[in-house]
Amino acid sequence: MFYKYSNHFKFIAMIITGFIASCSTIVLAYMVQTLTNIATQKKWDQVGGFLTIVIIGFLLVFVASLIFNRLKTSAIQETNTYLRTNIFKGMLGTDRDENSNALGFLTNDFKLLETNRFDAQIEIIMQACTLVLALGYALLVNWLVTILFLVGSFVPMLISNFFQKSIQNASENWTKANGQYVNQTKNFLAGSETLSLYNGRENAAKKNQVKVFNLEAALRKMNLLNLDTGSWISLIGNLVTFLVPFLTGVYMVIHGMTTLGSLFAIVQLANSFVNPILTILNDRNELTTTKKIVEKTNKYLALAKGEKADNNKVTFKDLVLTDVSLNRKGQQLIQNLDLTIKRKTKQAIIGPSGTGKSTLLQFLMKGKYGEAKEILLNGKIEKAGNFENIFAYASQAPVIFADTLWFNLTLGKDIPQEIVEQVCSKLQLTNVIKEKGFDYSLGDNADQLSGGQLARIELARAILSRRPVLLLDEINASLDKKTSDKIHQYLLNSDLTFVEVTHHYEANELGNYDNVIDLKGYME
Repeated sequence: MFYKYSNHFKFIAMIITGFIASCSTIVLAYMVQTLTNIATQKKWDQVGGFLTIVIIGFLLVFVASLIFNRLKTSAIQETNTYLRTNIFKGMLGTDRDENSNALGFLTNDFKLLETNRFDAQIEIIMQACTLVLALGYALLVNWLVTILFLVGSFVPMLISNFFQKSIQNASENWTKANGQYVNQTKNFLAGSETLSLYNGRENAAKKNQVKVFNLEAALRKMNLLNLDTGSWISLIGNLVTFLVPFLTGVYMVIHGMTTLGSLFAIVQLANSFVNPILTILNDRNELTTTKKIVEKTNKYLALAKGEKADNNKVTFKDLVLTDVSLNRKGQQLIQNLDLTIKRKTKQAIIGPSGTGKSTLLQFLMKGKYGEAKEILLNGKIEKAGNFENIFAYASQAPVIFADTLWFNLTLGKDIPQEIVEQVCSKLQLTNVIKEKGFDYSLGDNADQLSGGQLARIELARAILSRRPVLLLDEINASLDKKTSDKIHQYLLNSDLTFVEVTHHYEANELGNYDNVIDLKGYME
């Protein structure tokens, strides 16, 4: 992941400096070997040259490690920035039901991705460098003793394989438990005022405690498996990868087959090609715990790349839907509805609660909750949900973002201010703009605006998007009669094309629309 999502030059430089920093094992081995030989051979005159080489070696390693640290943290920053930005972008392309656990993924799961995957990947590379350097130097010192240490170091790998599947399953269970905990906690916090009003905090805390217990139990099991794996590997490592080769080396020293300095150097190096293997095995376990998280990350990244272009220049003539039926949560709503939306027409959708008025709008936008025998857009056959970019949407429950008033109106698009002001004027928002300004934050301050003002902000956003068709869902629900009449007069007299779901209306008002569809006539 690092090489793909970070600066490639910095990544290669990080590997090079990490390789140099790994030479500390060679310097230490040289120091042990040379000092032991100086002591056993009593050649004190060689100390000066020895110290010069060792000090220069340590300084080079130190400088390389400092550079490596900076390149590593920079790579992590770049990778995290790219992934967080594009994962979030991909999440915005999913339905609200699908991304209910999105916040937990961006916090807890993503942190696990950083600690258990990113760090592990870099650690594997660095340990591989240490292994190559240590093994190469040890083979030059004495190949036979080195081979014994090396062969013994592979034994723990067999132990590690026994734990892989269990660790992966434990990680998946933890991820599931974490999502459930975050989702419930977020839900309870959103309803904190209601819980306080009805003295329900104690019961909510008890409910939440169950999720906490499940979360921590899953985390404990995952951590315990990792720790147990490390314990087994340590036991086998001490017996097979150290004791047997060291006894062989002692035998060779006694019989003059190698020097004591060479044996000590290989023992020193053995830690640097045995321990890296053990570390790599442990890091492999860490990578296993993030398998499902990586799959989900790749899914969101694919969604981020697949965002459809917002083409405001699309030519719209008409949209014809034949034999529409709606079904939601197993309940049949309407059947055999024919709907035609022509350019510049105004249509009203009415009917009793539960007939599917709002669901019909969702079907038009996303193709969900229903089906149609045939859909023609400008005379061409289309599939439901494949043409959502022709619609703009405003509802009785406006979506307001924790950003400025300007962003909430334009969503960051380059729209001339005079056009924004013109639309806001038609929607009776001029006073809000004069009082608050376009830079007014609607994050913590959104509650300082009325529900009607927030609804008009969303309606303005829909109009400013310049989509061919407006879908309006009970936009007058939070408006007073006077304001509602003015806004409808503007909409009805404009050249906008819209379909409006309305529940609160007077019979004479329906005559202002080009067409009125009563869904009551399409129920079973």
